[in-house]
Amino acid sequence: MKKLDYDQQDLWPFVSGSMQSPVALNSQTAQRARYQAPLKFDYGTVAMYVHDTGRGLEVGHRGHAILNNRHFELQQFHIHTPSEHTLDDRTFAAEIHFVNQAADGQLAVVAVFAKLGRASTVLDRVFSQIGQETLFSCDTSDLIPTNKSYFHYLGSLTTPPLSENVEWYVFQNPIEISTQQLAFLQNLYARNNRDLQPLKGRSLLYYEAD
Repeated sequence: MKKLDYDQQDLWPFVSGSMQSPVALNSQTAQRARYQAPLKFDYGTVAMYVHDTGRGLEVGHRGHAILNNRHFELQQFHIHTPSEHTLDDRTFAAEIHFVNQAADGQLAVVAVFAKLGRASTVLDRVFSQIGQETLFSCDTSDLIPTNKSYFHYLGSLTTPPLSENVEWYVFQNPIEISTQQLAFLQNLYARNNRDLQPLKGRSLLYYEAD
């Protein structure tokens, strides 16, 4: 399996556009959302596979989400180390991306930062299933922060073909993973985060959960 070269990002196939991801998130300059749009998840507790795709560790999963008052279906989630987005100039140990799709094909990615702390039981289970295509218990609610305040903007995929018109929902509050779990991920990919991209005048919204 050929791995995507994160040290040669300028050579990646690129679909033209000026709305690329990831971006630097700034809590001071983000516009406060003036409407109610809480994120709601029903992602279920069973995963279908864990693959090393050459771009990162991907977990096949299904479930439902209400994002910006619209219905989406979860397709998979995967992990980047270190984080792709930054928050107030801070880079986190890792970032988990839940990839969702609406009935009309629209993509929405829910991103969760991970900082060092307590081990994630769910990730330990995921790691034990690498290369397997059998159903296993995987309660993704443990990978979603309790406080659901988030940033929202329009961007792109962060791996080729870097297609745009992707809705991003990035949680402000991180979950925790252990140093051992981070080391496990880094052993697979020393680095699989795309470089920051310019915001170029795009709106960055912030929704503060109750």
